[in-house]
Amino acid sequence: MKGLLTLVVLAAISAGVFVLSGMRGASEDESILHVAEEVALTVKTAEPTREKIIRLVQAPGDVEPVLEVEISSEIVSKIEEMPVEEGDLVKRGDLLCRLDDDNVLADLESARARIAQLRAAINVAKPDLEKAQRDVDRQKRLAESDATSQAEMLDYLTLYKKAKAGLEMREHELTQSEAAEKRLLEELKRTVIESPIDGVVSKLNAKQGEVVVTGTMNNAGTVIMTISDLSEMQVRARVDEVDVPRVKPGQTARLYLQSAPDVPVPAEVVRVASKGTRLTGRDVVTFETLLRVQSNDEGIKPGMTANVEIEVAYREDAITIPVEAVVHRMRKDLSEEIVKAFDDRQQQVDLSERARQAQYIKVVYVMEDDVARVRLVEPGIADTRRVELRAGVGMGDEVIIGPYRSLDQLEDGKKVALSDEDKKKSEEKSGEQESETEKLADENEDEPASDDDEALAKSSGS
Repeated sequence: MKGLLTLVVLAAISAGVFVLSGMRGASEDESILHVAEEVALTVKTAEPTREKIIRLVQAPGDVEPVLEVEISSEIVSKIEEMPVEEGDLVKRGDLLCRLDDDNVLADLESARARIAQLRAAINVAKPDLEKAQRDVDRQKRLAESDATSQAEMLDYLTLYKKAKAGLEMREHELTQSEAAEKRLLEELKRTVIESPIDGVVSKLNAKQGEVVVTGTMNNAGTVIMTISDLSEMQVRARVDEVDVPRVKPGQTARLYLQSAPDVPVPAEVVRVASKGTRLTGRDVVTFETLLRVQSNDEGIKPGMTANVEIEVAYREDAITIPVEAVVHRMRKDLSEEIVKAFDDRQQQVDLSERARQAQYIKVVYVMEDDVARVRLVEPGIADTRRVELRAGVGMGDEVIIGPYRSLDQLEDGKKVALSDEDKKKSEEKSGEQESETEKLADENEDEPASDDDEALAKSSGS
């Protein structure tokens, strides 16, 4: 049975070869066996355009006043009076709160009494010192005539020194008490807290009757209220470490508030932190960047969240294409000509052969006669939609921009075709250009001939 099946298969193959040989054309170069034609990739294209392009750095941030003061107490006391409420407008020197001053007044009265006591003691010590001085002088005269003993002379001298030291001690105590009086007078002033700036009571943390304490090393103390100057606002943004080298003071910026995400608010970069901050629990480093808000809009309030866009580069008349048109290809997948041009353009350090082969090169594909051609490009600045090309393509080139699946499969020499929708748009565009050309030609024909044209016509007729 197996032998019979083998004979049938061989006979079928022989018959097929005989039939194909008989169907050859007159020329032996023509064969009915043709390889299936390559299926063209459907692509979308766009021509480069000349336009303004701005490179942006984006970062989140928080709105805050440029000038904001936290009001705290410098003494431990109870709030006796607080004539302001949250949201009140205050001027420099206005009363914000008054603290209980009973203890300070009592200490001040005690210090003044001590001062009076010491001054009286000094008034008593001065005559005693003068008497001791007279006694010593008398003993010196008596000693000259041997009318006194040496021991008696030393006793009077000791009394003089004691009187002098007592007077000096009282004078030092008086100085100390006067200093204490000054300190207490300053504490008395601190019981009356006035606004140091013009602004708004943006936050009120304490109430009348509460006891406020001063700050120490381990205790931040009581913040009674916060005064904010809302005439000038700023944004404290957090710029990623990848983008921060491009951010400089003086650069133009815009911020978008969560309350009005479609309304840009002008701003300017004021300062960039020299040291980064690592977010807790995240392996991300950001740099604090301050931006001055250049708007007096009352809707911009402290504590609002904002998204910041900083203009770090700018081109007025750049040749641009959509960013999706620029693709990355490994150098081993590109022609030697493209790779050589890339190496000639690069100013790079020596790389190992393995690293060179793994290196990616930025290219674009241009549609030429229904075929994709690879172009080495030199990208410039880019925004979220378009990228500047300094070299590689020219105006009028049909740059392939999608779809993504087709871009991923593109190779140099690959057959491509436009979708029906894109073909229709291309034909309509060509028709509009032809109509415009014809219109211009008709306008030129309708224009009256100039004197030079008439003179030339007459000379030709003669």
